[in-house]
Amino acid sequence: SSTLVVHAFSTTSSSSSTIHSIDNISCRETSIYISTLDQSITILEATLEGQDKLVDEVLMLDEERDESSDNIVDNDPYGSVLWPAALTVSEHITRDSFLKSSGGDNNHPPTLLELGTGTGLVALAASASNKYESILATDYETVPLKLLDAAYSLNQNDDNDIPTTTTPIVTSLFDICNLSVPLPPADIVCAADILYEKSTGIALAKRCIEALERGSRVVIGCSPGRPGRPAFLEELKRLLNPRLKEVDFVDVEGSTCTGERNSLICGAGSSSISDEPEMLIVALMDLTPDCL
Repeated sequence: SSTLVVHAFSTTSSSSSTIHSIDNISCRETSIYISTLDQSITILEATLEGQDKLVDEVLMLDEERDESSDNIVDNDPYGSVLWPAALTVSEHITRDSFLKSSGGDNNHPPTLLELGTGTGLVALAASASNKYESILATDYETVPLKLLDAAYSLNQNDDNDIPTTTTPIVTSLFDICNLSVPLPPADIVCAADILYEKSTGIALAKRCIEALERGSRVVIGCSPGRPGRPAFLEELKRLLNPRLKEVDFVDVEGSTCTGERNSLICGAGSSSISDEPEMLIVALMDLTPDCL
């Protein structure tokens, strides 16, 4: 497979961004350029203050789990900020060549399911392309879904000399680790930077097989250093064997993200974040049902 060249994207600085309060979380507008669309998409991600609030709540929950409390976030705050693989997957699934090879056309465009949508860049890019019949963006936390809903409205209201048509985005809570609940139907299933834990990696591998067996195409993006990636690959290869022994990620040129990060969300040594956008190798997997 050839390496895909993904243009580095620019983000607005938190000091000059418009600030919003989403579910009492301070969030900033961030503009992301999508080269395949030749346009910028506005997302909302938590400011450092907002991240601190989310992290503090997670730490509090770890100390004393109180199911009766009205918690903002239940398990993790990672989905409140942007990660590099989101851009890589966004550009991959909006390429004309990808859509054509997926069997979609103007009369029968494909449907899209995103797992672990986070800030929603992938879903927003797919929406802006207007090449999908429907888009379902899911996450197991409510905060990311609220960020995406608000960002979708912002993109609809952006001042633009050229009227644009977008595909509506439906959001829904969905936990990929709860294997008793089947995947919602879609022609294409994608996920970007959700391999934070071994258990999530194993669950995602099972979901990939579930999607492929029903005839869906699967696209997975993963930034460097994600702890759940080895478990994902091991489980995926185990489930595919002997049907397909050689399955792996392909390295593609992506970009780092910018903006402040709470140290517990993104450690000081992380390659995902830089002061200015820099080239970053991102892992991408694109599986079609005929691999079974």
